[in-house]
Amino acid sequence: MSFFDELKRRNVFKVGVAYAVGAWLLLQLTDVLSELLKLPDAVGPIVVAIVAVGFPIAIFFAWAFELTPEGLKREAEVDRTQSITPQTGKKLNNAIILMLALAVVYLLVDKFTGSGTPLDPAITTLPSGQDSAELLVDPEAPPGPADRASTDPKSIAVLPFQNRSNNEDDAFFVEGVHDDLLTNLARIGDLKVISRTSVLRFKGTERPLPEIAAELGVATIMEGAVQRAGNTVRINVQLIDAKTDEHLWAEIFDREMTTENLFAIQSEISQKIAQALKSTLSPEEQQRISDRPTDNLAAYNAFLRGRLLQSRRNSTDLDQAAIEFGRAVELDPEFALAWVGVADTAQLRVGYSNLGVTESLKTREEAVEKALALNDQLGEAHLSQAMIHSFHERWEAAEASFLKAIDLSPNYARAYQWYADFVANWPARIRESLRLTEQAVSLDPLSSILQYEIAEKLVFLGRFGEAEARLERLIESDPDFPVFLTAMAGIKNITGRIDEQVIWLRRKLELDPGDIQEYQNVAFAMLDLGNPEAVASLRKKMEDIDGGHFSLGFVDIFEALFDNNYQGALEAVGWLEREFGQQPSFQGFFGFLHTLDGDYEKARAAFERAEPRFFNRATFREAIEQQSTQGCLNAWLMMRTGDEALGQELLEKTIRYIEDELPNYIEHPYRYGYTGCYLASGDLEKAISTFETTVDHGHFSGWWIFTSNPLFEPLRGEPRFEAALQRIRDEMAEQRENLARIDAAAGP
Repeated sequence: MSFFDELKRRNVFKVGVAYAVGAWLLLQLTDVLSELLKLPDAVGPIVVAIVAVGFPIAIFFAWAFELTPEGLKREAEVDRTQSITPQTGKKLNNAIILMLALAVVYLLVDKFTGSGTPLDPAITTLPSGQDSAELLVDPEAPPGPADRASTDPKSIAVLPFQNRSNNEDDAFFVEGVHDDLLTNLARIGDLKVISRTSVLRFKGTERPLPEIAAELGVATIMEGAVQRAGNTVRINVQLIDAKTDEHLWAEIFDREMTTENLFAIQSEISQKIAQALKSTLSPEEQQRISDRPTDNLAAYNAFLRGRLLQSRRNSTDLDQAAIEFGRAVELDPEFALAWVGVADTAQLRVGYSNLGVTESLKTREEAVEKALALNDQLGEAHLSQAMIHSFHERWEAAEASFLKAIDLSPNYARAYQWYADFVANWPARIRESLRLTEQAVSLDPLSSILQYEIAEKLVFLGRFGEAEARLERLIESDPDFPVFLTAMAGIKNITGRIDEQVIWLRRKLELDPGDIQEYQNVAFAMLDLGNPEAVASLRKKMEDIDGGHFSLGFVDIFEALFDNNYQGALEAVGWLEREFGQQPSFQGFFGFLHTLDGDYEKARAAFERAEPRFFNRATFREAIEQQSTQGCLNAWLMMRTGDEALGQELLEKTIRYIEDELPNYIEHPYRYGYTGCYLASGDLEKAISTFETTVDHGHFSGWWIFTSNPLFEPLRGEPRFEAALQRIRDEMAEQRENLARIDAAAGP
């Protein structure tokens, strides 16, 4: 008998096949149990090693031993005439068939019911009828990355660098180098790079890297240190696999302190990270991360100080940031990024400091123009340009600039954030706005302002309960973040709880007493409550902060409207228009005031200057999609100024939109002014019904203004309308008394 035949007779081949199939099943079971039971990472390799060692042992036993009715015996001791190897072979065949069947079942289950790769909500087409926003936001989920299992292997968080210099004044330089590296990495589209706001939470932390990576939703972590001594700089970096704690790459850079060397180091680090994470760099990205922003070291240092100060978001530091960026462009007028710093700081100082809108806009436009002329490949410059276009209501140009900014800096969280805010101007695109905000959160998961933005988009969608629940959790986790308190006040306002709105605004002002615009909101709420006496003291506080601030103009408008002093309101709007630099939308204020005053010719002319698309059949649709409520008022004015046919056509198109389309985009759509639309069409029954629904749901802030509109004249004296109006008055009186009780209990 040949050796091959002997192997077959002793079932060595069958034992080998049975062992291989069984080993494969064992390895699959180990993989599943390791994930379910959170077993140590070493378990898998140990099982593989045991299986590999066991194979030759199994083959040896199959050759040297035989299974008999009396048990296992050496093959040499078994009489060939009494051998049962054929029966053993059949049993092995059955075992192999069974194990193969199990393997096939496992593969089918894994193929058709496995989780697979999670879908990217920003690019996935949803099944018919599925609400994309529901996929994106779980109202019960805590802030931060939701799916740890789907971590992108090409994702990275660069933790704040350590300052190893003896001079503490070098801290700004270390933070600046770190920030610059993040900016460079953000230009690589094939990477996911966590933004500065989130990684700063881990400055000086001793928490384990896997824990940090899980919280930020990344696969890799970079740590680093910077030491500056005289004319030299040392930068020490290491890239770590967060799951295995394995060092993927590490290097020490010792260079002379020049801008050329600094930018070369940053470019080299960016390229090494891309290589380590197997990321693809396009030629354009390669060029962008290799650019040297400036050759002037003093200008670069001023730029770093300016960016650090800008990030602190308070009036003192922002005013100083403007000085630093100004110094940077004075030292190097061709420093494009520093010109972006000039522009963005001017924009922020309007809200956080006392820079006037007109002066800010002039500075921004000049700075952005210079930045783009010097380098049109800066995503940050295109983002600043987009905000200027948006201010001037140049919608198509704004959108193009937003998209260009994201294309050039695909990991720039602020670009997604501001683009999301822009997109939310159209009700049909609010879900898209929420997706963009989620994308920003994925890049900056611990950013409080982005968590607020999620709640804001839920409010826009009419999902007030979810937004409020989310804010409650956010306030519990970060009670000193003022924006959360303002947002909660906004939800109380839109749902008719004005007394609670005031309480939340007061809490905000306790944290930030210098926020002059918040006093404006309290003043409006007091007028909602029918307490105009309280406005005088609020106005005095605003004057003490800044007697020339534009917020005082809005308070003047509110007070004048409350007293039916339309001329006084017109004067206040005229002053504001000059402050805001002749913005087209301000003509809408004039139009509304002329409507209240009964001068329909002037009202129509002002509204046409504010939004000419409503007065051209060819652009009715795009105007209605953005401002449906205004469509009905404009149509009503047209019909009263000799344009009956044009007005009727606009009115019919607007009503079809709010009835057939708007409810598909948002909940509580009647808050968009349905009552006025039905009044314009003469359908008093629908007008009264929608007004009652509005009151039922508490959407009546500003009731004392909109019910004084001549458009409401046909309802005056109608019992159901008057009853609904009285319900508002009674509710406001009760809330006013509740607030008075709270104030009395608090004492002086």
